[in-house]
Order: sequence, then structure tokens, then C-alpha cells
Amino acid sequence: MSHDEPIAALELSESAFAKLREFGNSLKPVDEQNGWFFQIVFELMDATLTNYQQLRAGYNESNFPLLAWACRNLLELAIFTKYVLISEVNARRFADDRLIDGCDIITSLRTLELHIDPQSDMTLLDDALARMQAQRAAEGVTAKRFLATGDLADTVGMKEDFTCMNRVCSKLVHPTAWSILAMNKGENCFSQSRQILFTAGVRYGCDLYLEIKAHNGVHGMKPNR
Repeated sequence: MSHDEPIAALELSESAFAKLREFGNSLKPVDEQNGWFFQIVFELMDATLTNYQQLRAGYNESNFPLLAWACRNLLELAIFTKYVLISEVNARRFADDRLIDGCDIITSLRTLELHIDPQSDMTLLDDALARMQAQRAAEGVTAKRFLATGDLADTVGMKEDFTCMNRVCSKLVHPTAWSILAMNKGENCFSQSRQILFTAGVRYGCDLYLEIKAHNGVHGMKPNR
């Protein structure tokens, strides 16, 4: 690899994600009925741009945990996007997960609070959970568990990407024997992973952009029916 290649890669990635930002800003809901779908796609693109900024920062600073975190996030966002674009059923099922996740968060916080102090006042958490459950009922959400990303990766043809990259990134993000003993501050026993993770993250973001652009060209901001 020549000395200039990383700089060239950064310039190309900046150009690609600038196009994603410009494209996202140009999208509009086609009508009120399909506004929910536009919102899902918009939020996926917005999250992608945010995580690209973190990917770039991790790369520039040789911050491997941040770089790995952003790379894995971009992979998952690409998986979610491809799943959502397959059908209206998938898009609505993905949207349901926000309520399933919300209930899980509140329930877990409630359990933890009672574990720490059995006499804790649960009024606020109970009220929040009741409202979340009422919203689930109002929207007809019957699923009991959130969608597993690994299953979605298999559905959209990204099983190998998820299996391999999720494993690699987990070793760098979480406290593991590798991240504790082989990743000293400012050093890394596998420094080549810096370029690999950055390139992979950029690719996942570009895949997402191309998938949404292709969908919009055929369906506009309406789900695939």
C-alpha cells in the first residue's frame, strides 16, 4: 500500500457520504399515508451519516474501539435497510421493534432498580411501561421479541459479513483478552485492522445508499408492496 492510498481513500469516502447526505436531503414523503416509511428510511440514513463521522474519527485517531464500533453499526444499518426495503411487511415489523425495545429497556431498568433497592418508588417507570404497552396495543404489535440481527443478515444475504465482522468488532469493542492485553494505548498487535475496518464500514454505508437510491428510483418513498 502506498503512502497516498489512505488519503485517497478518505477523499473518496468523503465524496460518497456527501452524496448520501445530499440524496437524503432531497427525499420527501410522497403522501401522508406513506409518511411512516419515509421516516424509517430517513432515520436509517441519518444514523448512517452519524456513524460514518465516528468511523472517520476512529480511523484518523487510530481509536480502534471507536472504529470497530462504527464499522459494526454501519454493517447493521445496511442489514436493517435491506430488510426494510424488501417489503411493507418487513418495514412495519422493523418499526414495531422500537416499542418492543422500549418495553425491554424500561422493564430491565425496573428490575435493576428493585435489585439495588427493593424499596424503590417505581411510579415513573411503571407509568412509562404502561404507556409503552398501550402504544403497542394501539399499533397491534404482537411480537414478543425484537428481530435478531443475525437472522436479518441471513434474510438479506449478508450472513457471512455479519458473522465475521461482528466477531471481529466485538473483540475490539468489548473488554476481551485481546482488547485488554494486545491493544495497548496507542498500539495494536494487528494494526492492519485499521484500514480493513475503515474500508468495510465505508462499503456498508455505500451499499445502504445504493439500495435506497435504487428503491426510490422504482417505488419512490413508498414501501415495496
